[in-house]
Amino acid sequence: MSKAEILKDKMPVTVLQEIAHKSKLPLPMYQFIGEEVSPLNSNVKTFTYVVMALGKKATGVGRSKQEAKHEAAWQLIRLALELPPDEEDEMVATAAEERGSLAALELGMDRVSQVRDICIQRNFPLPEFELVRNYGPSHAPVFEYECRIREIVRRGSHSTKKGAKQIACQEMIKTLQSMPVEDHGMQMLSLDQAINEVEENEENVIRSYREYTQSDNKKKLGVTIADRHRFFLELPQERIDDARQLLLNETETIQEKCYRIAQVLGLKAKITIANSNILTTNGGAMNTFELINPDYDCFIAGIGETFFKNVYEYFLCMLNCK
Repeated sequence: MSKAEILKDKMPVTVLQEIAHKSKLPLPMYQFIGEEVSPLNSNVKTFTYVVMALGKKATGVGRSKQEAKHEAAWQLIRLALELPPDEEDEMVATAAEERGSLAALELGMDRVSQVRDICIQRNFPLPEFELVRNYGPSHAPVFEYECRIREIVRRGSHSTKKGAKQIACQEMIKTLQSMPVEDHGMQMLSLDQAINEVEENEENVIRSYREYTQSDNKKKLGVTIADRHRFFLELPQERIDDARQLLLNETETIQEKCYRIAQVLGLKAKITIANSNILTTNGGAMNTFELINPDYDCFIAGIGETFFKNVYEYFLCMLNCK
């Protein structure tokens, strides 16, 4: 049976609890093990949970405590039903043993499928994979895989072949996602066109409002709506959940939500009423919202209640809030 068939649209924690109840056994006990911070980005954390139930024990890793708890529950369900581990389970287990929970989480994502999906969506040739070399002693081998799409080549190294292939795909994904799409009708550019456009525009891209105001206005804006959307959705899941709860809270006004949303997301922002730097044609001044962070910033200007509504709707969109 597949994971979807077993869960039947329920969360793993719920399903595990139902299994224990039907078996007339003690309900699952969860233990928080700790969190791990990425050495590359202090804002990226992973959390680890252990669950004990049905006479078994399993571990789960996730980008939030809730996600880790559900993953632990699923792994125990898999053990209880004696389901064989798939490739993802094997890679996660290997990475967790060798390099920690953060590596396990990163390798647990199916990057091969993601690369293929991007290629199909953009009408690119499908990727080709090759084991380039392997070295090291028998007890600690290192494998190097190559992911190739025509002349674009990205490589990854790992102690397992599957892990090396995943890392190579991750590097390829970063490259493909940086390639632009044609503005008119959002038609995808051909691979050659995309590569040429990236090379031609790379030096003329700006990525923040401040840089835009200080530029000669001939540069192209380099942050797409998709880039901004991705930035918000890659924030810690707990912050995203809290922000969505705030946005949908009917007991607070839109204005109150605008003043609190950045803090809930763990970001810095400044709201200025009647900003003297942004004047209107009738001599008045606009209200401004400025989001300040090292990757992308955001600047929204407006008058009266419309201003707060625009800020509110911006975060509804960026956080997939309905």
